[in-house]
Amino acid sequence: MGRLARAVAEFEDDGLGEDGAASFGRPPDPQTGLAKAAVLELIEANPSRVYYGRQLEVHFERRFFHWITRRAVGELVAEGRLREVEEPLVGTTRLKFVFRPGLRYYRRAIARSAGVVRRYSAHEVASACGEQADMLFLNALAARQFVCVGQDVVEYHGKRWPESGHDLDFVVERDGRAYGTEVKNALDYIDREELRTKIGMCQFFGITPLFIVRAMPKSYVNDYILPARGFALVFGTLMYPFGFTELVREMRDVLGLPVDCPRAVPAGVVERFLRWHGQQVER
Repeated sequence: MGRLARAVAEFEDDGLGEDGAASFGRPPDPQTGLAKAAVLELIEANPSRVYYGRQLEVHFERRFFHWITRRAVGELVAEGRLREVEEPLVGTTRLKFVFRPGLRYYRRAIARSAGVVRRYSAHEVASACGEQADMLFLNALAARQFVCVGQDVVEYHGKRWPESGHDLDFVVERDGRAYGTEVKNALDYIDREELRTKIGMCQFFGITPLFIVRAMPKSYVNDYILPARGFALVFGTLMYPFGFTELVREMRDVLGLPVDCPRAVPAGVVERFLRWHGQQVER
C-alpha cells in the first residue's frame, strides 16, 4: 500500500481468519471463547452504545489478535447474542454495527459513529495521516543521526527491484547499517502479503527490514520479521497532523480509538529501535 492508509476497505468484515480461510465451522478455539466473553462484557457495560468491527478489534488488540475478535463478533451475531445492522459508508461500502438485542434507539448512535468514520476514512484525511507518520519518524531518526538516503525506494546501490507496484517508504543508514523502512500508520494490520514483499525487497537490496507500525500481531514478528533479522517498532497510537484536532477528539470521544496529534514521536518509542540497533552494531 505504500504511504497511504487503507481507508475504506478496512471496515469490511469478511468472516475470514488470519490465513484467509473461513472461520466459521472450525473446532472451538479457546481464544475465540475468551474474546466472545470480553465483547459481551463490554457491551453489557455500555448497553446504549453501538460498535463496528474495526473499533472492537482495536479496543481488544492488547488481548486478542484482530482476527480473533472478528471471529468472536461473527459467532455472537450468528448465535443471536448480538444484533448486527449495516450502514452505508462510501459508495458500495457498508459498515457493520453490532449492539445488544433490544436496544431501541440504535439508529441515532449508528448515525453519529458512522459520521465520524466517514470523516476519517476520506482519502485526503487518510493520505495526510500516512504522510504525517513518515515525516515524524524521519525527523525522529534524523535526530538520532540516521541519514535518509532515499524515499519511495525501488532502487538501492545500483540494484532495482524487478517487480512493479511496490516500494520502500524510505531507507536510512547509520554506523554502516542500512534499514529498508515501511511505516504503517493505520488502525488495521499491514497486509501479510505486503509484509512478505517488503521483506523480500530488503533481502534483495541486502538491507535490514524495519517496520514502523501502529499495531502488529506477534505472529507476524515471530514468523516473518525475526527470521529476516529485522525489527518491528510498534507505536500504538494513530498519528494525525495538527489540523485534525477536532476529528481526533471525536474519534477518541465517540469511538474510543487510540489517536493523537503529536508534535513529535513520543519519547521512548524510537529509543527502543536505537537500543536494538546498538546491539546489532556491537555484534
